[in-house]
Amino acid sequence: MKKELIWLHQLPHTLPQDWQVEIEPLPQASYDARLRLTLHTKTHNFAVVYKQIHRKENLAQFLKQAAETDNPLLICNCLSDFLHQYCREHGINYIDEAGNVSIVDDAVYILIQGRQPDTQLPQVNTMSIGVAKCLFALFAEEELLQKTYSEIAAKAGISLGMVNKAIHYLIDNHHIPAEKQHRRLLDPKALQYQWLQAYRQTLKPKLKAMTVNTPLSWSSIALEEGELWSGEIAAYQLTKYLTPEQWLLFTRAPFQQKFRQYQARPAQDGKLTIAAPFWGESLTLNQTAQALLCTAELLTSPDSRNREVAEILNEQFLHLKQLP
Repeated sequence: MKKELIWLHQLPHTLPQDWQVEIEPLPQASYDARLRLTLHTKTHNFAVVYKQIHRKENLAQFLKQAAETDNPLLICNCLSDFLHQYCREHGINYIDEAGNVSIVDDAVYILIQGRQPDTQLPQVNTMSIGVAKCLFALFAEEELLQKTYSEIAAKAGISLGMVNKAIHYLIDNHHIPAEKQHRRLLDPKALQYQWLQAYRQTLKPKLKAMTVNTPLSWSSIALEEGELWSGEIAAYQLTKYLTPEQWLLFTRAPFQQKFRQYQARPAQDGKLTIAAPFWGESLTLNQTAQALLCTAELLTSPDSRNREVAEILNEQFLHLKQLP
């Protein structure tokens, strides 16, 4: 389930009880839904765009998207005071997930501010770790879905039984056709969104990893065959936007070997994390898979600058409507 669907169900509960709100999803339109707001006997119609907003550039993008739309209304995550002000200065009507509202036009003036998001909003159910591993392999090698289960198992680093479960999961949830000859990801963007959630909730907690300190700089570390930077370093390599402070290296080499090679020692507050890849050794990661993995890792960080770079990666490589 995409986060906009959660907002759709939660929205009436965050707004004043005497408001009558109807939302009609319109996935084929240039906007996401039609919202009808009835106040007393007067009904106001809006064209809804769901969007995650974390910086003013996201709002500027919304303004361009909404330029050809009558009565656009932004429904988004809870905004900062700066972004609230930006919306008011640029005439952006919005409702955020906390129930803050700014709607101003010739017929209505509504301003509700100061509300905080409800931390008890329902969590989105994500896929199992085996399905997440299988799906990552399918993103990395798009033709893999047409291969045998044994080939998929080797590429994904999972058992044959888990491949069978993963394929049935995708069929049962209408992500791929049941007939093998026609199998393809029917909505890869929706699956990528779900995979980003699954990385945080199921994959990352199960990573075999250790954090260390090293006197070396990351740029002086020569990668060996099969090794891969992710997280902040991969983000820097892809965008040149971020100065890496935390480093994540995926390697199949024994950790003790890397400790000696990097003159490293274990440290909970270390800057380098060494992790074993969760995918199969024969898998080749295309640019989409590398950007997806990098974005997923950035989204697990509490650092707001990493969230900002994740948005940039999405705009440049993934093109999801929004990030989790």
